[in-house]
Amino acid sequence: MSTSPQDILFKFWYNYCGRKSGNVFSIFPPGLHESLLADAAVPSRLPGATYDAAAQQCRDDVQAIVRECRRTNNKFSDPEFDIDRDFSSNDDNCLFGIIRDDVDLCDRPGSVHRIPWIFENPQFVSNGFISDIKQGNSKNCWWLAGLAAVSRRKDLLEKICVARDEDCGVYGFVFHRDGEWISTVVDDNLYLCEKDFNSDTYDTTGRMSQAHRKHKQTGSDALFFAKCGGTDETWLPLLEKAFAKVHGDYAALDSGWAGTAVEDLTGGVTTVIRGDMLLYKERLWCELLAVGEGNFLFSLSTGSQGDSYRNGLALRHDYTVLEAIQVEDEFGDTVSLVKIRNPWGQRCPSGYGDWGGAWSDGSESWTPFMMEKLQHKFGDDGTFWMSFQDMLDNFHWIYKTRLFDRRWMITQQWMNVSVPWLGDYLKRRFILKVPQDGMVVLVLSQLDDRYFQDLKGQYEFTIHFNLRLLGSRTPICQVQPVHHLDTRSVNCELTFEAGTYEIIPKIVAERDELYMPVEKMVCLAAYMNPGKLRQAGRSYDLAHAKAGEIDGENLVTTGAGRDPTSMQVLPRLKKDLSCSCPKFMSHDTESRSDSESDSDTESDSDTATDTTTDCDTKHTWNPSCVIGLRVLAQFGGIEIRVSDDR
Repeated sequence: MSTSPQDILFKFWYNYCGRKSGNVFSIFPPGLHESLLADAAVPSRLPGATYDAAAQQCRDDVQAIVRECRRTNNKFSDPEFDIDRDFSSNDDNCLFGIIRDDVDLCDRPGSVHRIPWIFENPQFVSNGFISDIKQGNSKNCWWLAGLAAVSRRKDLLEKICVARDEDCGVYGFVFHRDGEWISTVVDDNLYLCEKDFNSDTYDTTGRMSQAHRKHKQTGSDALFFAKCGGTDETWLPLLEKAFAKVHGDYAALDSGWAGTAVEDLTGGVTTVIRGDMLLYKERLWCELLAVGEGNFLFSLSTGSQGDSYRNGLALRHDYTVLEAIQVEDEFGDTVSLVKIRNPWGQRCPSGYGDWGGAWSDGSESWTPFMMEKLQHKFGDDGTFWMSFQDMLDNFHWIYKTRLFDRRWMITQQWMNVSVPWLGDYLKRRFILKVPQDGMVVLVLSQLDDRYFQDLKGQYEFTIHFNLRLLGSRTPICQVQPVHHLDTRSVNCELTFEAGTYEIIPKIVAERDELYMPVEKMVCLAAYMNPGKLRQAGRSYDLAHAKAGEIDGENLVTTGAGRDPTSMQVLPRLKKDLSCSCPKFMSHDTESRSDSESDSDTESDSDTATDTTTDCDTKHTWNPSCVIGLRVLAQFGGIEIRVSDDR
C-alpha cells in the first residue's frame, strides 16, 4: 500500500519536531547549584531594595579585602579576574571567550600594569564624571554610548561606583542583570598598548627604559581599552573592566545596542523608536528637552543601510544624546537643536564620525550670534549639534530609557517554555493581578546571554506578547520588537484598571547550525579550556536557575576517581569535529596526539559509544526558552503566576 503525500508530511513533522525540550538547564550537575535555585516568584519590593542589598554586599566585600590587604601588607590582586597572571601565561581568558575563531593575536595588548605605575597623579574622578569618554581597542561603542548618557547624571554613576580603596587597589561596582542587581570587585591592573621595554637592550643608565615608560606607557592614552579625556582619571577603565569581568571577558562586550547598556547600568526600561516612523514628534521633543534631569535618557543608532558612513556619521554605530534645546536665532526663528556625542571622542583618521550637515562644526548655520548664544566652539572632541529633524532623518533607531526611583515597586516571575516551530502564541502564559488603577510598565524578557555567549547554542529567539483581560479575547495591546536584532526584551507602558490580566507570550525561534549545540560545546571546552568553561558554566547555571528547573534526565555521570577529561567522548568529538570546531586557544590542557586518542578509544569502546550518544545532537526541532515578566508600578500588591490552563 503506497503512502500518501499527506502521510509523508505528517511523519516528517512528527520526527522533526522533538517531543522533549532541547534546552540545557544546567551545565554542571544539579547538586553543585542547589543553593542558587531561585524562588518561583519574587514578592513585591522596591527596586532600591535589591540595589541596596547588592550595594551593601559590594561595600562589605571591599572592606573585607582592605582588611586583608593591610594584614598582609599587599595590594589586592583579583583571583577571579587576574589579568596580570592571565596575560603573562598567554591564557587570555580575561580577553576572549571560549570560541576564538576571529582572534588576531596582533591586536593583543602589549603589557599589564597597576594604576600607580601608569598614572603620575591618578584620580578616580576629577571632574564629576563629566570627562570625555574615549573608546579603546574594543567594539563596545554601544556600551560607551549608553555610559555617556548615564554619566550626565552624577547621581546615577555614583550608584554604580559603590566603594573603593585606591591605596589597596580595590574597586567595587554594581550592575543590573535579568531584573536583579549584582555586585563585583576588581583590582587596579589595566591593559596597555605598548610592550615593556626590552630588557636585552643595552641601557646601563636606565634612561631609555624610563623614556619608553614615560612616552609610551604613561597616562590615559597608554591604555589599550577605554579611557577618560583627563590624563589621570581612572573611573572609566576600571568600570569597563568590572563590566567585562561580570560578563566573563572583554570580547563579550563586542557589539550591542546603547539602550540595553543604559538598562544594565541603571535598571531602567528602554523603548526603541524608529526615527522614520515616529507618530508624535512633539511628544518625543518634550521628553528630549528634559534629558539629563527628567525620567528619560536617550541614545541613538545609525543603522546599517549604506556604506560605512552617511552624511559624516558612522553606520552600525551608536551615539549619545547629551542635550536638547529650543532657541531663537537673530531673526526670531525658533530652532530645535540636539547635542550629540560620538563615543570615539574624535573623528576617525579619514575625517568621518561626526555629523557633516547643517549645524555641524564649520557649517554656515553657525553665525556669530548663535556661536555666542550657545557658547559653542569648533573642535574635534566627538561632540556636535544637529537639528531635531535631521536627527530623526539620519538616526534609524532612537533608544528612550525610562528611569525608576524608589517610588516604583517591582514584581517578577520567570518560566521555561518550549518553542513550537510555528512560532505562534503559547498556551503557557502569565496571569497578572493588579489591585488598583494606575500606570504599569510591563517588560517581557529572555535571559541576557551576553553572560554566556559561547553556551547559548544554535537558537535565536524573538519575543512578543499579547495583553488582555482574563476571559476576554480582545487584546489591550500587542507588543513586538521594533528593532529586529535588539531582541532581549519588549515592553509597554499602560494605565491599568484594577483587575486580572493575562500576558500571552509569542516566541519565534531561528536555528543556525553553524553554531555548536550547548552539549557539544561543553564537552569540547571541558577538554580544551576547562578554566573558561567553569566561569561561563557558572554564569549559565545561575541565569537558568531563575526558571526553577534543572534538566537531569540525560546527565552524564562520571565514575568514582575518574578524570572527566579522559572520557572517550572528548577525543571522538575532537576528531569528528576537526574540520569545523572553533578554536579554543588555552594552555590548561595539553592536546593529545591522534595515536593516543585512537588507542584510548579502542581500549574502552563500550564507554565511548555510550557517552558519545549523550553528546550527539539529532537534527530535530526542540528549542525551549527561559522568559521573565517584570512589572513595575508605583503601588504594591501586584501578583504574577504562571498558567498552563488550556
